[in-house]
Amino acid sequence: MFLQLIVITFVLTNANALNKIVTFPFSITSRLDSASFYRYKNQSFCFTTFTDTANSKNDSSDQNELAIAQDASFLSYSAEFLSIIGSNPDLKLIQEQPASAETQFAHEGGAYIPETNEVWFTANQLPKQNTNIYSINLKTNQITQLNIQPPIITPNGVNYFKGYVYVCSQGNTTTPAAIYAVNPTTHSSRIVVNSWFGYRLNSPNDVTFTTKVLGKKFMWFTDPQIAFMQKFSGVPQYRSTVFRYDMMTSELRPVITDIIIPNGIAFNQEENVLYVTDTSPDTDTAIVYAYDVNKDGLPINRRVFSVSSIGLPDGIRVDRNDRVWIAEGDGINVRDRTGALLGVILSHGLSLAGVISNFALTKNTVVILAQETVWRLDLPVDVL
Repeated sequence: MFLQLIVITFVLTNANALNKIVTFPFSITSRLDSASFYRYKNQSFCFTTFTDTANSKNDSSDQNELAIAQDASFLSYSAEFLSIIGSNPDLKLIQEQPASAETQFAHEGGAYIPETNEVWFTANQLPKQNTNIYSINLKTNQITQLNIQPPIITPNGVNYFKGYVYVCSQGNTTTPAAIYAVNPTTHSSRIVVNSWFGYRLNSPNDVTFTTKVLGKKFMWFTDPQIAFMQKFSGVPQYRSTVFRYDMMTSELRPVITDIIIPNGIAFNQEENVLYVTDTSPDTDTAIVYAYDVNKDGLPINRRVFSVSSIGLPDGIRVDRNDRVWIAEGDGINVRDRTGALLGVILSHGLSLAGVISNFALTKNTVVILAQETVWRLDLPVDVL
């Protein structure tokens, strides 16, 4: 039924790789003409299974259309998404390491550092403890493991703010979790926060900053109980929390306490809407929540911004046009400010696990962290 609306673009990136853009109408996401179909929770929409094609309408056109997208790099639902990635997108593989539990080096972080023209990211080697923080030189694409001193135990989310790189440390049974500020040129680190009234933090996961809220400098971070769940830290002393830290007075205040596993965190450009991803493994669907920020600088009016149809929403970034980029189970989902899906940078061809947990946005570049691989996508337009 929709075959005539599908647009397919092939782009040769190198001798061994082929990029493909597939454009679908939204109607195929909400109505399938086949008599019987089923989608497994660990598979993306493109791999929906059709179980009674003999009685399907239009010679199983739905199955044929979705099959076309199974080896695609980009799935578009809008002209706006096509304008972002361009007619000739070029995914470049920057580095690949052997895939194993101890070499999934590209999982967390993703922050652009203007002083050095680098993107910093961190490893995912749990349950093995590590202090691995890496940088990508965006001029040369060289990846370097950094020597941060003092070392940061089990680093997670990373962000840049006014001359420093802020790194979330999940700690371990002996070293308390904390957020560190790192000088991007000397690589020296210092603790910014590691306690809430004497309680040890759970395991800070992601961090962001505002300057427009109350005209102050605030650091906001998610602090879920993941370290305890993954058995490398002690019993939590309080529930999973989103904190607001006043960078002038050092006041640390819990501002959200009803998200099961708060993970990624980001603000819109006006800093009056806060987005938080929930990566609870105990729910059937994973949600990104949106909050308004009231006159007292506190998040209110929680609402569902988006729901992931596969996997868990992790890293989240907001671009200059308030489009919300979210790393979900099928790839990087780009949504407009209302939550409508514009398109997806698909993950199933970028890593063996088929997972993009985090990424970085710069002026016109996306750095994709896909477990054992790192990819670069240069865009034809500025997004930041």
